[in-house]
Amino acid sequence: MRTKSLLLPLAIAAASATSPAFADFNGGDLIVRIGAAYIETDDSVFSESAVVLVPDPNDPALTVPVQVGDALDLDDDTTWFINGTYFVVDHWAVELYHMNSADLDATYSTFAISDDFDIRSSDGLGDFETNVTSLYANWYPVCVESWVQPYIGVGVNYTDIEQDFLRPVFRDQDVNYGLVNFGSSFGWTAQVGVDIEFGRDANWLFNASAMYIDADPEIEVGVDDVILSNGLVLDTIRYKDDLEMDSWIFNLGVGYKFSF
Repeated sequence: MRTKSLLLPLAIAAASATSPAFADFNGGDLIVRIGAAYIETDDSVFSESAVVLVPDPNDPALTVPVQVGDALDLDDDTTWFINGTYFVVDHWAVELYHMNSADLDATYSTFAISDDFDIRSSDGLGDFETNVTSLYANWYPVCVESWVQPYIGVGVNYTDIEQDFLRPVFRDQDVNYGLVNFGSSFGWTAQVGVDIEFGRDANWLFNASAMYIDADPEIEVGVDDVILSNGLVLDTIRYKDDLEMDSWIFNLGVGYKFSF
């Protein structure tokens, strides 16, 4: 991705900058940042299939194996973030980060395949709000006098998806509505970033960072009495699994440094 290719070289190049300035980054300083966040999820976060036996419409005494499955794809979104970074000592800081309400569009695809038919459908489920909160331990490797401060960090994240809605899983007139629920999860995260002060003795600064988020919130999908166009009836289907929602978050923002 183009954004990724721009942010990572920026942080690497900044790591070699040690130009002296008068505004220091010392233990006890607090930086508050706000800006735009772009979240890029995996193209497919969920995929499941199973073989079920259904009554043969030509001979009810027999059954027919049918492979049924579904998949969930997510789009990307841009939203806003806020964070606070406190320097415990020189070169080391803790950061609390929050990305708020990314509206991720979801597309739900289903299929039913046997020797006699191949039926596929795809429906938009609308968007749902995703929030990410992370706690990092950051290391600032250059001297505290530098006005360019690259950093790397590792930590934990909490990813939460709003789950207070029902959506139609199938849209055929002979098919009932289905249930889709999302959950939340804890995971690990890592980041690379850079703070660049606006000028000599400036407390205002520019910030850019790239974060990797490991998240696997739960998804539950339920469909009742699916009637296919050829008369086959699939019994109640239930899937309950974890989304492989590993994401990149790219941040651009401004910050203010408080010195105590």
